[in-house]
Amino acid sequence: MTGATAILRDERDLLWIVLDDVKIVGRDLIYDVHYLARSAPGEAPEPFVSTFGHREPRSAFASLLDDLGRAVAGEVRALRHDPVTDGLCVEVKARTEGGEATFEITTWLDLVRMNHAMKSRAVRGRHQSGLRLTATRAGLESFRADLIGFADPTSDAAEWTEEG
Repeated sequence: MTGATAILRDERDLLWIVLDDVKIVGRDLIYDVHYLARSAPGEAPEPFVSTFGHREPRSAFASLLDDLGRAVAGEVRALRHDPVTDGLCVEVKARTEGGEATFEITTWLDLVRMNHAMKSRAVRGRHQSGLRLTATRAGLESFRADLIGFADPTSDAAEWTEEG
């Protein structure tokens, strides 16, 4: 499978996190991550950071999907997913405002993985790029559904989290 996309939009629809160009290779997922922004909701979002070829074991990705499902269901108020290899680091904190749950989501990408020039700088320390946004429950749930779809297109959410 290739070409699948998962999008997490900020509640104001100005910031986006996009995972795409997904490939299932053995027990791993390989995917690209893009941070996008736009000035106003009517404009097209433009990427400002893109990284390519992140590799994550499908079992570790299943753990992230399970954690996101528990956050959407209200079972956990905070979670952190650190990738096993070089994927996307995700931190989620649930908040309740006016009876509605929203989620503060912070992500990090290891920029050393972007290209050979950045790899050569790795000896000086770890270089990261991060993005913080606020998402609604429906937005986080939609993102999780997109992730399930590209992680295992033959499975539904319940099968994916129970069987990995």
